[in-house]
Amino acid sequence: MEIHLKRLAQIFDNTPGKGIAVIGDLMLDTYISGTATRLSQEAPVPVLHVKKKEVRLGGAANVIRNLTALAPECRVYSFGIVGNDQPGITLRNLLVKGGADANGVLVDPSRRTTEKQRVIAGNQQVIRMDFEETLPVCSSLLEQLAENVKQLIRERCIQAVIFEDYAKGLLQKQMMQEIVDLAGEYQIFTSLDPHPGHPMGVQHISLMTPNRAEAFGLAGTYYTDPAETVLQDMPLRGVARKVIEKWQPESLLITLGPQGMALFPGNNPDQVLAIPTIAREVYDVSGAGDTVIATYTLCKAAGAATEEAAVISNHAAGIVVGKAGTATTDFKELKRSFTSFQTSKEHELS
Repeated sequence: MEIHLKRLAQIFDNTPGKGIAVIGDLMLDTYISGTATRLSQEAPVPVLHVKKKEVRLGGAANVIRNLTALAPECRVYSFGIVGNDQPGITLRNLLVKGGADANGVLVDPSRRTTEKQRVIAGNQQVIRMDFEETLPVCSSLLEQLAENVKQLIRERCIQAVIFEDYAKGLLQKQMMQEIVDLAGEYQIFTSLDPHPGHPMGVQHISLMTPNRAEAFGLAGTYYTDPAETVLQDMPLRGVARKVIEKWQPESLLITLGPQGMALFPGNNPDQVLAIPTIAREVYDVSGAGDTVIATYTLCKAAGAATEEAAVISNHAAGIVVGKAGTATTDFKELKRSFTSFQTSKEHELS
């Protein structure tokens, strides 16, 4: 399916004023980079001469970051848990600085804010250190958080809800199902980036966006390598049927790395739409799934058709994998990507 630049512009012209709530595991990504030219005298390890320390939004917060980058005039509401610590303060400040509403981010003094610290020597990641809590969030905070989301739905402040599950203890089946059911009553789009270690089986979500490995995990099926084409990939198609049978989403979008994406309609999982990748150079795939669900949901909130949202999110993913770390894109880069893609198609036909 091709989308012309005029249609792309029409969709993004509808994003100002649209409201999207993001609920999930908020994280802070810290990058400590420098050079390592000698070994320590204390132990056989390299000594990093630190030249830069950078903090970015990660996890569900990276989905929020993607939304505000793609549509600065869209209203993005953040919902999640942080600790009573400096990383939590930094995370909330970054959300607000990026243009998101952080009033739905609650503080739990008994937990630490999830932070991933990456140490990079030159262009090589040396180690990653995770600071996190994975026990379930206390019920009182969950109830408060869920009620805040439901209030936005009842007041018709939002057109979509994104659930971002990294299995850190926030998202639980009953809470999610209540929100999904209420959103359905108000015809609000819901999407989920699921975690295979947390297969809750929430019913009737509008969209699920696992990658290939996650889809096999959700289906409880042993992983197999991709076939030459998506249409020939019978194990993948069988996995899609199992996931749709259990979760009953309206659409299942499985991201496939170099093969692009496969879109399965919930009412006919045998009818698959294969979307080839447009990535020219893959530098870093971290955070690409966040870009996909953010772009797809934003497009649906702005009135795009299902296939249109999938194609646009494929372009967005192709852009961010060419950048280092958890990255974002914007409308200008999307427009350039579509222009380049259409030009190359015209050259192939001439």
